[in-house]
Amino acid sequence: MTKVQKTLEQLNELLYNSRERIYGILKVTNTLTLLIALGTLVYSLGFDLEADETTRVFNWLEALIVVFIIDYFIRMIYSFHRWEYIQEKTLESGLVALTLIVFLAYLFGIDLIYFIFLRIGLADYQLFYEFFVSLYILILTVIGLARASQVISTVKVKPATTFIASFILLILLGTFLLMLPAMTTQTGGAPFLVALFTSTSASCVTGLSVVTVASYFTLKGQLVILFLLQLGGIGIVSFATFFATFLSQGVGMKQQAIIQDVLSSENLASAKNMLRQVILLTFLIEAIGAVAVFMSWSPEVVFYSPLTQEEYQAWVQQNAPAQETELLATAGADIQSQNQTLQTDGGEALEVLSVSQEEAQSPPAPEERGVKINNSLANKIFYSVFHSISAFCNAGFSLFPDGLAEQYVEANYTLHLVIAFIIIFGSLGFSTIQDVFSPAKMRERMLMPWKQWNLGTQIAVNMTIFLVVAGTLVYYFLELDHTLAKKNLFEGIVAAFFQSVTTRTAGFNTVSLGISDIAQPTYILMLFLMFVGAASGSTGGGIKTSTFLLLVYSALASIRGQKNVEFRNRTIAADTINRAFSIVAFAIAYNVACIFLLVIVQTDIDIRMLFFEQISAFATVGLSNGITGNLNEYSQLIIVFTMYIGRVGTLTLALALSKKVVSTSYQYPTSYVMVG
Repeated sequence: MTKVQKTLEQLNELLYNSRERIYGILKVTNTLTLLIALGTLVYSLGFDLEADETTRVFNWLEALIVVFIIDYFIRMIYSFHRWEYIQEKTLESGLVALTLIVFLAYLFGIDLIYFIFLRIGLADYQLFYEFFVSLYILILTVIGLARASQVISTVKVKPATTFIASFILLILLGTFLLMLPAMTTQTGGAPFLVALFTSTSASCVTGLSVVTVASYFTLKGQLVILFLLQLGGIGIVSFATFFATFLSQGVGMKQQAIIQDVLSSENLASAKNMLRQVILLTFLIEAIGAVAVFMSWSPEVVFYSPLTQEEYQAWVQQNAPAQETELLATAGADIQSQNQTLQTDGGEALEVLSVSQEEAQSPPAPEERGVKINNSLANKIFYSVFHSISAFCNAGFSLFPDGLAEQYVEANYTLHLVIAFIIIFGSLGFSTIQDVFSPAKMRERMLMPWKQWNLGTQIAVNMTIFLVVAGTLVYYFLELDHTLAKKNLFEGIVAAFFQSVTTRTAGFNTVSLGISDIAQPTYILMLFLMFVGAASGSTGGGIKTSTFLLLVYSALASIRGQKNVEFRNRTIAADTINRAFSIVAFAIAYNVACIFLLVIVQTDIDIRMLFFEQISAFATVGLSNGITGNLNEYSQLIIVFTMYIGRVGTLTLALALSKKVVSTSYQYPTSYVMVG
């Protein structure tokens, strides 16, 4: 035994008796540090602070980072297997090493952070320093939450209850953050109902909004929405479990059961193994999508940043005289055109009127819509990342004031195709993505070409292709004389394809969806596509494509007199068929009840528009006839609850609230009753 090993053994003997007590103290201090760090971070980001206040806050955050480093070294010393501890805590070890490098460089008179920012051309050192510290604290918070997620396995509640509770917590967290003053351009922050509606819509990846996201929320608010989209799309429990496994923490059976349901996995073991691949593939697809979106922006596209209240008021005061002059000139032009109409023939009168219509259709100034032009590279990258994540999570949120119907974006057909394919990837389902695109599965099929995708993957892919192709063709021919009337063949097909894809779950739109703009049969087609929705285990909503397919095959089996429902040489389990019928029954009953309530509380809006809004919310689609901002408080609350139900699922909620029967080991005599 070497002298070093002997010294380490003696040290371990000295530390052994105090180990449990020290770990207990560290647990308490770590929890308090985490809470203080969270509170300080929220205060620094959620309020508009003066320079000296900001300095004090970030001094606090630096002190908390020091506490974290001390905690790390104490745990390492008491671990008794110190090198293994460093290897297991890869992320934490990396953060500590980075901090020590920066500190040592500072001792030698080198401000490493400033030097790096200066080298890459970022002049605003203070801004990026604050970003660096905030990101550091956020990573520490994620690590702490990942550890805390292990408590899930000790709580005696159903996995379904844990799943729906996680979304409630996410919605409430988002509501709280969006109400902070620095999150909106409005004085005092967003009202509770606006924040609740937006948070629910983002967490449940719907896309409906009672305000214009582009102008109402600041960059911080838009980042919160992006955060809610990502967590809501994959599921907060999925993320917590992923980081727990990434940080070499154990994963309880209850967490695995939740992941199994979220990912539509066949068993617990495959759910655990699938999770890391799914989330890494998700990040990879979103990153590739962001690059593709970035490359697809046409040169004419204009990007925006929200105007603050002060900037908007200054613009109004600056442009008030010009606006008054413009109004007088417009009035004079109208009088002159009327005189010309009396003095000339009809042809000239029509020509004057056509010029007036063109002027009337010119877009308003950006400032009139609460935004300012910001075509910087950083903003273009942010737009690309935001729309990629929004598309993959099938959310439908956009940073343009008019969504993808924005001027120049509406005719950017390459962008439409890119976003449509990102949406399709997100709507296939996590298990399908893993089955089709994971390297292990691809290598396996290359070695064994006869091996097919699993049954769920086949259903998801085939139903997606069928619904997209059929929806595109039907939409195109129905809208030839309506929303597609001014488009050529290529433009019309791309627009029809995009609407067919996005109507099923995403909620983007490139054409007007007003009740008077689209044909009535198209209206019914869109309701059908929204209700069916995306594939099981995906970020999309609706009753799911597999549910719809099983209903069709069950009906065909009844017509043919078959006892079993069969698909692709497989017999579908009776429990699965019963679950499919239950999902549809709950969905129909819930939507009928909500539409009934909406008609009662919102008497000033056409029932067809309310019907469309309700189905869109339930299917977490986000398309609207333009009435979302006109809904009263009661209607907004109904839509909020509908978006939540649509995300967690009516059957999941029923399972969480129901009481399991004591025994099923019996059977009453069989009886037949008349149906139909």
